[in-house]
Amino acid sequence: MLRYPRNLRGIELQLLITVLLFFAAGYTLVVSVTRTQEFVPTVRGVVDILWPSVLPFLLFLGVSVGMSLRNPDADQLLLPLVALLAGMGLLMTARLEPSLGADYAGVDAKQSLWVTIGVVLLSGILFVPWDTLFRRSLRTSLMDWLDHHRYAWLTIGVGLIVATFVFGSDPNNSGVRAWFNLGLFYFQPSELLKIILVIFLASYLNEHREVVAQGYQLGPLTLPPLPYLLPLVGMWGMAMGLIVFQRDLGAALLLFSVFLAMLYVATSNGWYVLAGLSAFAVGSYVLFNVVTIVKTRVNIWLDPWATAQGTGYQIVQAIYALASGGVFGAGLGRGFPTVVPAAHTDFIFTAIGEEMGLAGTIALLIAYLLVIFRGFHIALRVPNRFRGFEQLMAVGLTTILAVQTFIIVGGNLRLIPLTGITLPFISYGGSSILMNFLIIGLLLRISAGPER
Repeated sequence: MLRYPRNLRGIELQLLITVLLFFAAGYTLVVSVTRTQEFVPTVRGVVDILWPSVLPFLLFLGVSVGMSLRNPDADQLLLPLVALLAGMGLLMTARLEPSLGADYAGVDAKQSLWVTIGVVLLSGILFVPWDTLFRRSLRTSLMDWLDHHRYAWLTIGVGLIVATFVFGSDPNNSGVRAWFNLGLFYFQPSELLKIILVIFLASYLNEHREVVAQGYQLGPLTLPPLPYLLPLVGMWGMAMGLIVFQRDLGAALLLFSVFLAMLYVATSNGWYVLAGLSAFAVGSYVLFNVVTIVKTRVNIWLDPWATAQGTGYQIVQAIYALASGGVFGAGLGRGFPTVVPAAHTDFIFTAIGEEMGLAGTIALLIAYLLVIFRGFHIALRVPNRFRGFEQLMAVGLTTILAVQTFIIVGGNLRLIPLTGITLPFISYGGSSILMNFLIIGLLLRISAGPER
């Protein structure tokens, strides 16, 4: 009779195995449909197809077993949900851009490589005994280490953004030099900056929470104590200004939303949110009249058919693709999603809608909603004696995923103007995938409770 470890995370393992089987069936179907002339459905052929992309899922299973031994109290639903989204990303990448996925010989598996590295990064956050390492010299834990060096993290993040003005590259020919060319891959510093700003905001608001929340009364209004709020807004505004000057407007909108969410959670003051939204409206109007790319994107959003053969072509084709998908879609490998430019990055949600239909997109949105729910649930479950920095950081990290998903899905559905942001875990993009796995690693670390 087999004896399982006492702390075995059974729910998580069952869900991960289900996701693995679902992904294997879908991936094999996509490859067999899209490469009918090249693909021979033998056992070895199927193994060659699946191996590069199944490797991350085997690592997911290893992470689950490892958490049963080291972090048995960590959230059991978050990892399977992330595995589902990452698997969907691998499947759609193989469908849309075979050179980025794994070809039938198992060569050039770029997207699989990014997901694999992401899982390894997540494992490092969870299993490396950071508390033991730090206590040898600093006598502190991982969360304390992040908390106590907020200005160092912010300096590193802002410094990387500034460096892109000198050493940055523009691999997409978009006119924005927002990447570093590191030879083997491109790295986008703004992806790291969003996590750094969450750490900075969580640390600062935790230290000055009561002072910032109280403020002083001016008639019916509660105004913030400027000596404490101005440094916070100033540091955040400097990072935002660099991103706007760099014309990475999607990242600017994301960081602004995270800032408001964390400020509200820390203070419970709705006036701060109202003032922030008012400032955002004024800033948006100014940018619309000053920055050409903002005006162009807003005009395309309002009437894409006016320039359907030019700048509006991408949006128009995306609308047609969603419409052709109907309720249940054309079927994996049977649509024409590559008619939409950049379908594997900016418009991968549209590609899913065309081949999986309304049912597939709703299922995908439910998966994202569950990830967001679990993230905020982790924030609520932080023990009272650890509330503060860890809780604020969990809120900020979850808000990153929530707002990022809303921005790209809203842009694909023409609810808001399109911005250059990737769909978490699904769109192709090494920097984004790595930082999203870092977010999940930190959330799982927080959900596991105090470091032992």
